[in-house]
Amino acid sequence: MKKIKTSVLAICALGVLSTACVNVGDVLTSSKSKKSNRITNTSKDVNAQIGDDKVTLQVISKSMFRQESLTEKMLSPNSEQFVRALRDVPQGYEAAENVTASSSLSRISEDTLLLGFPLGLVGEQNIFGGVITEVSDLKNESLGMLKLTDLSPLHVKTLLTGLDTPTPAITLVGCASECSESSQQHALINLPIVGFNQEAQMLVVDLSSLGHELDLMSMLDPSGEYTKLKTVSSTTTTFDYSFSTLVFDVASRMVPVDTKPEDTNVPVTEFKVRWYLKLNSGFNPAFTSRNMTKGVGYFTTERSSEPKITRFSTTNDGSSVHYYIKNVPEMWKKAFAESLDKWNEEFRKTLSRDLLTYSFIDANDPQSNEIVAGDIRYNVIEWDLKNKAPYGGLGPSMANQFSGEIFSANVLIQGPTIIDLYTKWFNISQEVHSLKRNGLAKEANEMIKGFHMEVDTLMAQRKQHQFTLKLGKNLEMNINAQKIELEDPMVKGHFDLVPEDVDYKEYMNRYFKEMLKHELGHNLGLRHNFKGNLGDNQSRTYGSVSRSVMEYLSRNYLYLNTIGVYDSMAIAYGYAGKAPKHLDWFCTDEDQADSLETMATKSPECSSSDNTSDPYSYFEGRIKRAIDLLVETGSNTAPVWKTSEVKAQVSSAIKGLAAYALSAENTGDSWTNFFGKANRPDDKKDVKDYVLATLKNKLCDPSLQDIIAAKESVEAQELASQNLVELRNAIAASTAQLKLYTVEQFKCN
Repeated sequence: MKKIKTSVLAICALGVLSTACVNVGDVLTSSKSKKSNRITNTSKDVNAQIGDDKVTLQVISKSMFRQESLTEKMLSPNSEQFVRALRDVPQGYEAAENVTASSSLSRISEDTLLLGFPLGLVGEQNIFGGVITEVSDLKNESLGMLKLTDLSPLHVKTLLTGLDTPTPAITLVGCASECSESSQQHALINLPIVGFNQEAQMLVVDLSSLGHELDLMSMLDPSGEYTKLKTVSSTTTTFDYSFSTLVFDVASRMVPVDTKPEDTNVPVTEFKVRWYLKLNSGFNPAFTSRNMTKGVGYFTTERSSEPKITRFSTTNDGSSVHYYIKNVPEMWKKAFAESLDKWNEEFRKTLSRDLLTYSFIDANDPQSNEIVAGDIRYNVIEWDLKNKAPYGGLGPSMANQFSGEIFSANVLIQGPTIIDLYTKWFNISQEVHSLKRNGLAKEANEMIKGFHMEVDTLMAQRKQHQFTLKLGKNLEMNINAQKIELEDPMVKGHFDLVPEDVDYKEYMNRYFKEMLKHELGHNLGLRHNFKGNLGDNQSRTYGSVSRSVMEYLSRNYLYLNTIGVYDSMAIAYGYAGKAPKHLDWFCTDEDQADSLETMATKSPECSSSDNTSDPYSYFEGRIKRAIDLLVETGSNTAPVWKTSEVKAQVSSAIKGLAAYALSAENTGDSWTNFFGKANRPDDKKDVKDYVLATLKNKLCDPSLQDIIAAKESVEAQELASQNLVELRNAIAASTAQLKLYTVEQFKCN
């Protein structure tokens, strides 16, 4: 990304419009040519030509701009010649509004950032949007989670508006939602015109005014209620043109809300938003749109009245989708490479060729500052060394809202945080296994509890404010870290231990492979699949725990997961149009029950909280695990856990079991892994009573009283008894609230 001082004017010479202009300033050129077009500007005026055989770009200083104005090369917007020269250029139907920059040449200042816009591009179709690419605060997760927040691409047309007024502009006109061929178009963004070079057929627009118009942070939190910050400046700082795409950065500088004018040396937080305007000619005309179909789950376009699934193009003359992989430590690079290679195996089955290529960029590589996650010209996988965020991984993509063609995708991974957390978990697991082998069950449970409480506190701190961010009145930004369909958790299943026969490097290699395959699945268009675990074959071998890498699994399951047969089927549909054979292998976020009403109508087999092919048994096992901890069934000592400390795990298990009881009548016929097992009812009408019996058999097990009676002291007996009573009461109250059972029904005989 070039850094252009705000005192210069970049003008692109007319040429082949589909190739447009090369990068200006600190330009990153094609990775194939390795040729640099970099210009480093100083405070002095600069005049230079850069380019290649096809395209020439002229950088003209502010003094040159004034000189051309005096010689009438540059027509002023206030002149009759200006209006007459542009009369036949595609016009808007109404004057531009909210144009904040003056068109007077005398007002062009050091803050002005001017761009030459070829007249031939006026009237062309483009897509427009923006992405938060940088947050300078390295510790605040509330702010770090805003990285990769984006505006779903808008289809716009560039038109001249206000031609005969003091404030003419190139206006981006388009539709915001439910868009079709007949949708009403609205003026969205204005690029104020400050001159017209008639000889070069170039409109000169002032990008600096967009710094105020596109100050997202002031729109997000005008009073500083959430960020505790206020904006002190918002300016357009840089621009660049390559790959048929104009990009420009708007930087917002913010200080604490209680900062006074006389305060000095206050901390400054800076946000950068990279906006883009991409020619429609940059898309593949041979791309075939595809509708959603039952049995597989894809993201779909948001703005079109007829949504299409999102996917990368496969028809670009056999070219690949290239990823730049940034900052990954050497010891994990093989895992990252194998993840992309594994997806290529699927594409070889479907397309008879690889789709993905990749190259690694280390943090000290000069390219690292040029190739930025969120810049739509690139696909980036980044081990995030700069910002903290509440997720483990995030994999958003951006697509043409009419066709569904993905044109940019990114993966952010909270690598340092993950390494810290999982290293502790692994070490704790090994120590707990050792204590148990030596008969020290209480000490083992104390260690599990200590780590559980530490992680619980960490996750509670990671619960962030839910932001709403809009551009103007109607254009809502996507805060991807808040989107449930992309929300991939840092941890799941706090009580779980690493199996004894797995070493650290083996576990973490598999963990990162599973995570990256999952996030790349999102990039490729795939949504979560919470029926993946129903394909677990219970062998506990690699690749056996789920039929989909888009599933959520607990920490002692996910390291065994990889791309599965569902994922193969989904890719075959999305990228080759092959109809899925299994229509009951998929469910996603909104298919889960999240209220009393939906628990009665949605299948309990669709859950992000379960593991294994038998969710009922898994939830039943979580209740038994809670009882073991609360009673300390492994020793005669007092329990170290309290009921409140297992509340989250118990609540998840009760919700899962209750869903079976509440929905049996409505959804039982669709269940695939409940009926036909020993001691279970054959009739869905008996499921409700069976669930109650399951819970009471656990809570009222006579052997628990024998274990309590054998405790080493009266105090230990009382604590264990109290925990068991509190757990029974909590479960009774929870199911009563769901109008499932009464408190009376939970009394032990």
